[in-house]
Amino acid sequence: MFRSNLFRCFSLICVTLVGSDAFAQHPHGYGQMPGIHVPQSSYQAPILDYYVGQKPPLWDDQQPIEKFVTALGKRSWFRVDYLHMDFQRPGNLAIGAPLLNITDPLTVADELAGGAPTGVGIIPNLNGIDLSDNSGIRGTWGLDLQGAEFELEFFGTEQKTDTITMANLQAFRDPLFPAIGTTARPNVVVPLLTTGAPADAASANYLIYDQSYAAELKAKMWGAEAILVRDSYVPGEGLSWQWLGGFRYMAFEEQFSQLGLFNNGGGVAPATRISQIRSTTANHMYGPEVGARASIVHRKFTFSMTPRIAFTLNDHTAKTQSGPLVGTAVSATDPLRTFDESHIEFTPLFELSFTGELHLTPNFSIFGGYDFMWMYKVTRPFDNIHYNSVPGAAGSFNPIVSQQVNLDTFYTKGLSFGCVLRY
Repeated sequence: MFRSNLFRCFSLICVTLVGSDAFAQHPHGYGQMPGIHVPQSSYQAPILDYYVGQKPPLWDDQQPIEKFVTALGKRSWFRVDYLHMDFQRPGNLAIGAPLLNITDPLTVADELAGGAPTGVGIIPNLNGIDLSDNSGIRGTWGLDLQGAEFELEFFGTEQKTDTITMANLQAFRDPLFPAIGTTARPNVVVPLLTTGAPADAASANYLIYDQSYAAELKAKMWGAEAILVRDSYVPGEGLSWQWLGGFRYMAFEEQFSQLGLFNNGGGVAPATRISQIRSTTANHMYGPEVGARASIVHRKFTFSMTPRIAFTLNDHTAKTQSGPLVGTAVSATDPLRTFDESHIEFTPLFELSFTGELHLTPNFSIFGGYDFMWMYKVTRPFDNIHYNSVPGAAGSFNPIVSQQVNLDTFYTKGLSFGCVLRY
């Protein structure tokens, strides 16, 4: 019995080996032995995807782009602050051409009306124009690099507008002579050069307004700055000194407008003369910048001072329009004149900034600061108007208000308040 079972086992093993050999040699994957069919395929067995039907994650920090952005955010900080700025005022600047031998009170005659007297006149002055308390916003993005820090800054202010208005000039005058200016209610007069030369106050030509006069000045500023700030030589708390360098762009635009009405004492009657003068300027400064930053660093606060100077080119444009000046509409004898001019000048720009920062948490701080900026050469609209006249018919004159571009220094200053967020 033992041998019989042994023989059966031996026979089964032989049959299995023969069948396996025939299966391997058959080109279609079937064995040679009848009755035995073993299927075989060259295709890979299907892989079951257990994530079918699930949405991919919105942010995968293992992907190249997400990984780069994640690393960038961890090394970045952002600062936003409110600006409260003051632009330099025009100051004690009389509107019109210079005069010789000015008297007080100034008594003038209307040469456009054959020399008729118009009584006391006053020359308007820009001393009342105020460009302070101008609001703005500034944003700064910083990135920690190897051995330095990159800072990208943008800022802009709102358009500041201030006016000089002298309305209803004939009020409370003698009803019989409403066009005659008095010491209490003088006319507004704008003196003119005579063929390009200053004239005596008693014989000069004037644009005279006995009904109303208004002057308006608008100003705004914006810019951008990109700098690299070297790491401190002595890291950690205490005193630190850092060099910086980069590129700066600054834009400063202004518009100065005048409107005067003369009706020869006609009260509310339509004006017989309308004078309109408008001048605009745009200063665009750009160039490399160098400077330094001195700081007192503590884990609870930081105080810093940052002087820097930019060696910029001022690509400035100026435009002046006048007309009508002595009529109610533009005419062949009183045309609309337009003067447009552009130049490029070298203009150093210096800025000094003071900042105090209070660290509320390792990732959030509040701060306040003071900025002073000085520009060497800018053009301003009220400095570019050339008030001139040439002789006319029957002892009269023809006013010619044109443009003569001038450059002068300019400064702005102000406070800032904001917060810093570190990721």
